[in-house]
Amino acid sequence: MKNDPAPRPPTEQVVALYDRACPLCRTEMHRLKAGDRYDRLRLVDIAAPDFDPAQWGFELEALRNALHVRGADGQWRIGVPGIAEAYRAVGLGWLTWPLRVPGAGRAAARAYRWIAPNRHRVSRWLGYREAGEEPAPRCDDGHCPTHY
Repeated sequence: MKNDPAPRPPTEQVVALYDRACPLCRTEMHRLKAGDRYDRLRLVDIAAPDFDPAQWGFELEALRNALHVRGADGQWRIGVPGIAEAYRAVGLGWLTWPLRVPGAGRAAARAYRWIAPNRHRVSRWLGYREAGEEPAPRCDDGHCPTHY
């Protein structure tokens, strides 16, 4: 007999306004959504042609500079607190425990203020690909092809 947990009561969805055009952002948000067993996280792509920032009460430039997440309580959390809110929504809030270590949350927020506007460059540094981009060549045993 399988021991499934009881179904959870419906709750208001957490909404993440994210930049799907950013490889790092897209990968991380889609990874969270893939683990969203109770459909508590709604992803809204700010790079979509039909996206209207006025509908959400923000300027597009502000949305491009930081992740904006509306919690189930209706409150907006921007930047690192928004990331933590998205993780909590899908049941992975425990992974954000380092942010509660004294000073770590402030350090993360400072780092995020630089990373967010430079997210495409950071994506490339970390090996994330732009949509439609060819994968990097494989280098087996330290030998890389000289042409691709």
